[in-house]
Amino acid sequence: MVFLKKKTFEDVYKWRRHNNGSCFYCYEDKPVAYAFVGEKGICQECLDQFKIGHAATDRHVIAYLTKSLKTHEETVEWLKKNGLKLMPNGRKNDVHHYIGINNLGIFNSYCSIIYDQVAISTVGPNTAKNILDSYNDIEIFNDGSIRILY
Repeated sequence: MVFLKKKTFEDVYKWRRHNNGSCFYCYEDKPVAYAFVGEKGICQECLDQFKIGHAATDRHVIAYLTKSLKTHEETVEWLKKNGLKLMPNGRKNDVHHYIGINNLGIFNSYCSIIYDQVAISTVGPNTAKNILDSYNDIEIFNDGSIRILY
């Protein structure tokens, strides 16, 4: 069994439709510790080794592993400890907004596009896809709950 850290967005619902094993991370057919798409999900071995690779792809496991956290601060620390780079992006009412950086190199190279200083139409479609894949907007509530936008 090899835990495969997700580095780009993968659609778990598309994966589920194919016969690629019961575990989304090692693609093996084995009992799942946490099912997040029907009877498929993540096996215990992969759950024990889990590190965030891509926030949107990993959103189901992130939500599962952080559901016992009670504060915004605990959730932020957990995300950082498990491999996600966070950049604060404001606060409104009880919601703290962050940019979760999946690929720091691409994110840094295209900040002018990400921050709407340059139109995304100035790059090719593959580059545009890579730019949009390099980050996710994340909302963390005061009670520690999280919502990852994709």
